[in-house]
Parts: sequence; C-alpha cells; structure tokens
Amino acid sequence: MAARPSGRCLFGAVLAIGTAFGLSAPALDAASVLNARSDLGRPISAAAPEQRIPGSVEALGVALEQARADGLEVLAPTAYAQALKAHEDALRNTARGREQRVGERVQSGQAALQRATASATLARQSFGSTLKAREDALLALAPVRAAAVWLRAAERFQQAMKENEAGDIPKAQRRATEAEVLLRDAELTAIKAGVLDEARALIDQADAAKVERLAPRSLAAARRHLADAEQEIQRSRYDLAASRRLAVRASYEARHAMHLAHLIERTLQQQKDGQAGLEALMLSWEEPLQRMAADMELSLRFDEGMQSSLRELTERVQQQVQERRRLNQELLDRDEQLNASNAQLERLEARLGGVAEERIALQRRVDEQERLRANLTRIENSFTPEEARVYRQGEDVILSLLGLRFASGRSAIGRDGVRLMGKAHEALALFPDATISVEGHTDAEGSDSTNLILSQDRADAVKQYLVSTFALDPEKISSIGYGEARPVATNETAAGRARNRRIDLVIHLDGVR
Repeated sequence: MAARPSGRCLFGAVLAIGTAFGLSAPALDAASVLNARSDLGRPISAAAPEQRIPGSVEALGVALEQARADGLEVLAPTAYAQALKAHEDALRNTARGREQRVGERVQSGQAALQRATASATLARQSFGSTLKAREDALLALAPVRAAAVWLRAAERFQQAMKENEAGDIPKAQRRATEAEVLLRDAELTAIKAGVLDEARALIDQADAAKVERLAPRSLAAARRHLADAEQEIQRSRYDLAASRRLAVRASYEARHAMHLAHLIERTLQQQKDGQAGLEALMLSWEEPLQRMAADMELSLRFDEGMQSSLRELTERVQQQVQERRRLNQELLDRDEQLNASNAQLERLEARLGGVAEERIALQRRVDEQERLRANLTRIENSFTPEEARVYRQGEDVILSLLGLRFASGRSAIGRDGVRLMGKAHEALALFPDATISVEGHTDAEGSDSTNLILSQDRADAVKQYLVSTFALDPEKISSIGYGEARPVATNETAAGRARNRRIDLVIHLDGVR
C-alpha cells in the first residue's frame, strides 16, 4: 500500500486565502489545515543537493509539481499518490546507481500521472457543483472555522474521488452528493463563525457573569440581534452587510449589558454600605448634561426632574443645527451665484470677444466676490472661537469681539485686550474703503439707563483706541451703545454675562470689497 501523503496543497491554498483575508499563517492554524483529509499527496522528494538527478527523473518531478498545481492531488488522489511514490523510488534508485530500476519507476510514474489526468478530467465534468462547494468552503476558511464538519466533508469528497478513479461512477456520485451537502454546511458554519463569533463570545461572557439578573433587557436585545444576524446569514450567505450590522449591534448590547450590570451592582453595594450610591449615580448623569449646557450658555435645573432640562438642551442643539444648515445654505447660494456669474462671463466672452465693458464689470464683480470670500476665511482663521465670531448680515460683515472683556461697570480696555485689538485691526485693514460701526453691549446687571450709558462709553473707548493706536480715519468710524438690548448669551450665568459685555465691529461694505 502506498504511503498516505500529507495535505500541503490545502495548506498552501488556505494560506493564500488567508492572505487575501488579511490573516497571517499562524492565524490560519496550520496544523488543522494540514490535517484536512481532502487534499492528498506528499511533498515531492528531492535528492541530496550533491546527487546528479537524471533528466527523466527531474522531468517527472516537474510534472508532479504541475499536476499538484492543477489539482490532481485532490481530484485523483490514488493515481497521484502512485506517481509520487514512483518518483521517490526513482530518486532512491538514482542514489544507489540502479539505472534500470530508475527507468522503470519513471515510466510507472508517468503512467500514473496519465491516469490521474484522465480521472481529474472526468471529475471536473461529473462533479462540478461539488467542486464549487469545496471551493466556497475553502474561501470561507472552513478548515479553520468549521474544522469538524469540514473533516467529515473532506472524507466524503476523498471517497468520491477514489470511487471515480476506480470507475464506480454511481457510488462516486452518491459520495459526491453527500460531500456537497457537508461542504455547504461547512461553508455556512464558517461564515457564521466569521460574522458571529465575537457577539457569541460576549454573550457567553455576560452569561458567565450572571448579567441577566441585573440587566435582562439589554442582554435580551443582544440575543435578539444575534438571532436576527444568524437568520440573515441563513437567508443570504453571500450578502453579509445586513448580518454584520446586526452582529455589531449584538456585540454592543452585550457589552452594554455587562457595563450596566457592573454599574448597578456597584451602586447597590454602595447603598448597602451606607454610601450615597443611588444619589451618586443620579448626579453622575446630571454632570455631563450640565457641562454641555454650559458650553451652550444654558443654565439647566433638575429640581423637577430631567425632562424639561433635556427638552431645553435638545431645543438649543436643534437651533444650532438649523443655524449651521442656514449658513451652509448661504454658502451654497453664494457658490451658485459665483458659478452663474462665471457662466455669464463666459457667454459674454464668446459673444463680445472679451472687449465689452459689460464683461469687464462682470469680471470685476466676480473678482470682488472671490476676494470677499477669501478675506472672510482669512479673518475667521485668525481668531479662536473664544476670541471672536465672524458672520455676514446682509451687506455687512460682523466681527463680534467675544474675547474683549470689560470689568462690570467699566469701559477701559485692559492689557488682556491689546492683542485682540491688534488682530481686529488686521481684520479691518482687509477692507480699507469700508466704514465701521463700533457697537457696545452690556449684560443685564444694573438699570437700563446705566447700561445704555456704559455701552456707549465702551464703544467710544474702542473707537478712540482704533483711531489713536492704529491711525484709522475717525470720519469712517462711528460708535453707538445698545445697552443690554442685544444679548448673545443668557444673563443667568456669570459666563453668559461676561460674553454679553462685548463689542461688535460692523464693517459696512456698501459695494466696497
């Protein structure tokens, strides 16, 4: 009986598949792949490097390598093993100088390869669907991910190929049908393992930790998503997008359940130990909401529950989202206007040859719009969000100096404002022909008349600073105070009141760019 070959061909195939999947050789579990019984054949032996191999023996070795590459090791395992044994015998007889025996073994090996080629051709013609099932199972890494069912399938497949070689076609067809069912089962099991194993492991971990006792709903959601993912794979094993999403959701819910169970258990233990467990838990939920509210200039209250505060926070977020959409739409509208102007310019150039005054005026307008956009971008990039906000209002550009802070009841510009005023001057210098309105604003502390006077004093102070420090034309700068009439933040918090004590520089373009 010929020695049973090992499964190098399968390992090579799976290693190539693993490389395509981003797996390293160790990750493919080489031992399990090499033990798969469907790929027969041994490494083709070679003589010692110093032994001179006859050309016929070397040619047989090359033919064996090509036969293995063509799948004969799998499709005709008996004949291929005989050819391989003949080649090994030829190598041994070469080493012993038995030339006649070498020739006999080479002829025997060539004949075995011819039989293997004929059997493989018949197998490809007769068992196409079974071969396709085997290929799909390998692509799903079934030898690694579904080793048990893969080994059963490989055994049936090997039996089918041997019966085919022996000429017992009816028996070969029965074995091939059995192998095909097992191969498809191995493929499906491997696909499920690849998609679902992480979620399964997390749910098992949650079960081991008895999470269901404290977080039953979250764990039930994890199991439900896992079951849905498995059904989705069963329905469509080659379109895994939906099943992967469900598996990711199942993993999240399992981790979420374990986190909640840990949090609840710790809280109950703190409560049992006389600590403020439940109260601390509730306060920990309020703290991030308070931080978010502070960033939005809101003052949330939780003395009557969370619902009203959450509603207020949600409304503010929606307002900011709407404002962002409005600004984005304004930008799109201006882009469309610019594109329309460019298109009109091209039409004029085609009609007038580029010499008409209308073309020149239109080009100037396009250039002005582009220059304005560039200037606004430059100004926005020069300030941090805490220093200033830049936005358009009709034909005006508003530079709101949020970082220019005034002490309550004072109008003097402190040393902290010097750098910010310098940056404001650089922004104004981009519009040398524009006129400027300096608008003063206060918080709501104090009387209306006092705040109105104070805001005027602050606006006058900023105007005087611009004129005296940067030699701006006083005829082009006006100042006005609005008191507390135009707040940008709530007056209920110290941070909000500080932001309301501000100066707005209104740049009036009036066609000047």
